Amino acid sequence: MQIQKLVIYGFGQHEDVTIELKDGINVFYGWNEAGKTTIQQFILSILFGFPLRNQTQMRYEPKGGGRYGGQVYIKHGEFGDVVIERVKGKSAGEVTVYFEDGSRGQEESLKKVLYRYDRNSFESIFSFSIHQLQNFDKMTEEELSRTLLSSGTTGVDSLARLEQRATKELNSLFKKSGKNPEMNVKIEEIRLLDQALKEARTKFAQYEPSILRIAEIDRELETLNSEEMKLKHQNEQLAKHRQAKPLMDRQQHLQSELAVIQQSAFPVDGIRRYETIKDRMQEVRIQLERLQQSIQQQQQQADELWSVERTRRLEELMANESEWHHWMLRKQQLVGELDQAKLDIQQQGRMLGIKDKYHFSQVLEMDVSLQNEEFFQQVMQRLQQAEENIRFELQSCDRIKIEKEETERRIEQLRATAPTEKEQHNSENVQKLLREVSELKARQNFEKQPAKMDSNIPYIITALIFIAGIMGAIISGNWIVAIGGIVLAGLIFVLLKKMNISSERETVDYSSQIAAMEEELSKAEHLANQVRLYKERLDQLKQQYQDQQRVIMNIEHSLNIEEEKQKETKEALSDFLKLHGFTELLHPRLFPELFKRIRQIQELQQMISQKTTEVQSLEENIKVRLEEMSDATGEALSKEHAYHRLRELINAVKGKRRDHEIYQEKMKAWKVQLTEKEKLLHAHSEEIQKLWNEAHVESEHDFYQADIAFRLKQSLLQELQSVQAQLQAIGEISTSFVEDQEQEAYMAQMIEQADKLSSSRYDLLEEKALLRQQTTSMLSDEHYGDTLQKLEQKKTELAKLAYKWSVNKAVSEAIRQTISNLKENRLPSVLAKAQQFFRHLTNGRYEALEVNEVGTFEVVHEKGMRYQIVELSQATKEQAYIAMRFALAESLLDSVPFPLVMDDPFVHFDRFRVKQMVQLMTDLEKQHQFLYFTCHEEMTTIWSQAHIIDVASLQKERRVSSV
Repeated sequence: MQIQKLVIYGFGQHEDVTIELKDGINVFYGWNEAGKTTIQQFILSILFGFPLRNQTQMRYEPKGGGRYGGQVYIKHGEFGDVVIERVKGKSAGEVTVYFEDGSRGQEESLKKVLYRYDRNSFESIFSFSIHQLQNFDKMTEEELSRTLLSSGTTGVDSLARLEQRATKELNSLFKKSGKNPEMNVKIEEIRLLDQALKEARTKFAQYEPSILRIAEIDRELETLNSEEMKLKHQNEQLAKHRQAKPLMDRQQHLQSELAVIQQSAFPVDGIRRYETIKDRMQEVRIQLERLQQSIQQQQQQADELWSVERTRRLEELMANESEWHHWMLRKQQLVGELDQAKLDIQQQGRMLGIKDKYHFSQVLEMDVSLQNEEFFQQVMQRLQQAEENIRFELQSCDRIKIEKEETERRIEQLRATAPTEKEQHNSENVQKLLREVSELKARQNFEKQPAKMDSNIPYIITALIFIAGIMGAIISGNWIVAIGGIVLAGLIFVLLKKMNISSERETVDYSSQIAAMEEELSKAEHLANQVRLYKERLDQLKQQYQDQQRVIMNIEHSLNIEEEKQKETKEALSDFLKLHGFTELLHPRLFPELFKRIRQIQELQQMISQKTTEVQSLEENIKVRLEEMSDATGEALSKEHAYHRLRELINAVKGKRRDHEIYQEKMKAWKVQLTEKEKLLHAHSEEIQKLWNEAHVESEHDFYQADIAFRLKQSLLQELQSVQAQLQAIGEISTSFVEDQEQEAYMAQMIEQADKLSSSRYDLLEEKALLRQQTTSMLSDEHYGDTLQKLEQKKTELAKLAYKWSVNKAVSEAIRQTISNLKENRLPSVLAKAQQFFRHLTNGRYEALEVNEVGTFEVVHEKGMRYQIVELSQATKEQAYIAMRFALAESLLDSVPFPLVMDDPFVHFDRFRVKQMVQLMTDLEKQHQFLYFTCHEEMTTIWSQAHIIDVASLQKERRVSSV
């Protein structure tokens, strides 16, 4: 998924701004407070919704009160070109998704486009900044490893932080050998309270049996009350049974009689209604017979008259005479229009140079839609732009060549004034003359110093050396040493004597030589300066010549590119024209006229097709009408005289038509009466059948018998309803008795049982009053009750803490299991890719990035040494983190190809690390789109192919457009 364009209606300081983006690397550059973060938050807000007002994130509503929101244009792998628009509305904004097929969607469609990712999930994987990297130097080894692990599995450290918080809360609630955790404190308090209760129970040993006995007495009293209520209910049921016994017997007798009668329904006033309908049916049958006889007699007379059907057909055809003439006139008109249209097409074809029918068919099939015309207008504009660029490049090239020739002329002029070889050689002797002058000055200074040596010094030194040689020979016992000392003493004596002799000679004066050489040195230095200025000017002109030569090469390269574009555009236009039969390339200004002429031809051809179809339809109508007239008259008619002959035939049958109309009126009236009588007879039959259906019978005899049975059943039902109403007034009876003797015995048994229950109640109440008096004195001591209440309260508090501890324990275990699954499933593939990226970023200094057995990260140096991640420098830690994030994004490329958003994450990198990072991003830009936000100007030139957006200029463009 690539973001192609941002359209900001109003968001923070940006209003009415459009930003075009490209595939690969897009660099947003601007100073602080230029609006880079605002653009980054705009992308996130349009994609995932505006932050709620109660959230900590800023909403960036426009300060000028303009329209809040904007659009993000994306290219999606599944949905194609998609436009996501979000404006101010409900809490997260009103969102509309526009698809390239013209359909629209809301939030659910947006979720599909964004692969069901929310803002936190996106920022945790595809967006990171310097703020996420600046705390690496303060992290421990465990924290660093956890951060790298999360960046390679989920992209966030939220699970690890949640697990750490749950573990911390577990330890604050309970420790096995702790004293300060809350659960440990509660357990100790409960133990002390339970011990106090045990001590109190020993003092109240007699209280508990009394309380238990009172509770038992209460239960026995409740049982007695229940038995007494049961006896009272049974007594009431016995009284109701005696009252209802006669009514129940009569109800049973009536129900048995009703069960015998099967007639369940009968029409109201059925016998009278049946006999009335029966009389009416007889009268209708007599009237039907009379009408049928009259119709039969009249039909015999109608057979002798002229066919009414034939007359009707002739009149109908005569009534359509105007339509016939309209068809003939319209056909003539259409034929003339078709001939004119064909002439127009031939004229347009000659103007376009259409050669044959095949070429004409190609022109008719040519796509001359506005979109296609707009496309070729754009192609022509590109062609004109290419030609304009070529003219500009040629002018530039000529101008640079003139400047180059001027530079060559100046070089030749400068070489004409070049120093001679002798002057150049003399200028090179400056150092040599300086050295000789210095030597003469030093020699003169040395000659002027008094240097006469003492004449006794050679004798003293010779004597000392001679004595040292003798003594050395004596000490060592080797006289060769003494001989060597003597020889050395002699040589030194001769040398010192020569030096003394030379020092006694007269000194030499070098002043004249020094003056002559200094004058020669001054001339040589002046000559050397002239040679140096000549060389510098010559080098400058040569460099200028080379620069001009490079510019000419660049212009020629650009000229080749523009000529290639011009060639490709001309080939595209030529291919388009050849595809439709035009062999020669037209002038650009003739293309709109070409589309216009072809449209006219296509419209004329379409009109010819429509009018030809209409002519064929008219000819078919004329043919059918002529056949109808021939069939109606029984004669063969021509188109010219058809209606003349038809008019003659109609005049001939007008006399017979009057008699036929009289016959028609009579037959029509009789048929109406016949239909009404038949309907009336059928209605009477249906009424009788309806009465029989209501009585559930099929004959007249059964109908009368059903009336008698139904009357008897109604009488019995009325009596049964009266008996049931009396029984309902008595109420429900749950006990039944067969004989009166059984009722008397049951009554005596209930009286005896009631006396026993009353006696037991009196005994229990007396015992309860005695026990209550004994326990009252014990209840005056409230310490036991307070302790017991505290114990229950502490148990409740402990239960709540235990529930809280179990919840945190479950959360901690679930998170550990989740992280373990991520390590086993996702981390290996991500880690392999991250090792490759990390090796590249460090230029092979570190060969591997691994997770050891204890779960912490290690790096392997190229020499085989292993380092904990915490031992690395800040920049190397950041390189490891970025490698993990890039590897995670790479692993999700097929399923979630989001662009990567980066906010100045390279500020801690030196020039070498930045170069490696840039190389890695350049390699990845083929598969990923990067949105890089920076305030460092040098980052705008470090990518040669990057698309640079100057954020500060966006505001200037907006202000200019608003003016």
